[in-house]
Amino acid sequence: MLVLHVGTGVRAEHVLVVSLRKSGTHLLKEVLAGLGYALNGAVSSAGAEPRPLGRRTALRVLGAVYTPDEIAALKRSTDRPAVDRAISRAVTVLNRAWSVRLGMPRTAAVDSDPETDRLTARELSRQSGYRFSDTPGGVCWVTHDLDLARVDENFLLEWTGNDSPKIILNYRDPRDVLLSMVNFLVEKDAGRLGKFPAHVVYGDILKSVQDPRDRIGIALTDPGFPGGDSFERALWLLRHPRVCKVSFEALVGPEGGGSATARTGEIKKITDFLGLSDDMDSTGREALAHRIFNRDSYTFRSGRTGAWREHFTPEHHTLFERRYGHVRRQYGYG
Repeated sequence: MLVLHVGTGVRAEHVLVVSLRKSGTHLLKEVLAGLGYALNGAVSSAGAEPRPLGRRTALRVLGAVYTPDEIAALKRSTDRPAVDRAISRAVTVLNRAWSVRLGMPRTAAVDSDPETDRLTARELSRQSGYRFSDTPGGVCWVTHDLDLARVDENFLLEWTGNDSPKIILNYRDPRDVLLSMVNFLVEKDAGRLGKFPAHVVYGDILKSVQDPRDRIGIALTDPGFPGGDSFERALWLLRHPRVCKVSFEALVGPEGGGSATARTGEIKKITDFLGLSDDMDSTGREALAHRIFNRDSYTFRSGRTGAWREHFTPEHHTLFERRYGHVRRQYGYG
């Protein structure tokens, strides 16, 4: 059980995790959920009840989605269920709009209906006045990419001006990332890869190749291979002084070939960054550390560091260095 006490730190209400694909996103998910954040974006709080918004947050969300006349009508309404549905729809619209503004891949919307689609399109047509801080607080958004060429410019201006949301970059040795992606695409069926069309396409390609060594060769040479260019696109985050950088190797712990000391140190780095250093003692951090290695995660496979050494041939080493050598060095991998 986590040991929490009242502290003086200023808790970050809005958090954005940029976790490069196959870099242990499930580890960050467990950490942030353990710190009390609801999850949105590339992962979700599966099975969790929606968090009550509170009057101030509800009004902020309504104001971001509905017109003044529409809000006035809701305030006059005596149909409480209809008002609750309007608030719930506003949250959905805001989440969907910001998924687009953050450059997240478009996926099939399971919560879609004509009115939600209409309001989402209207929200996205706004040219100014929208703020990420209008989204509900206490939420950690997770994305696999934050491409400067695709992310909304108002979001960047808001972040650089207010240092909100707090951004965490999570990465892993590119060699292990590519190997893990190959195995993931080969082992998962198309139905479970369907959220990301590129995964389905490359799953078919890799499954048609019998030799595992040739599959790795495709990952190392095909410019469209999923996640292959994510390290370069994330270099601006790696270099930015206000981004918290964490690595799979430090966070995975002894179960995955790391160390318990590095894992608790990485969790402390995160709690300090989010203003929670006074709210969680060392016992709480250690308890959280023991919970984050979740074998039940959908994307979990083996969760080990350095697995590439068992599978890369000398030719693979040459191909990797030719394309990714500079990236490996910039991320600090030997």
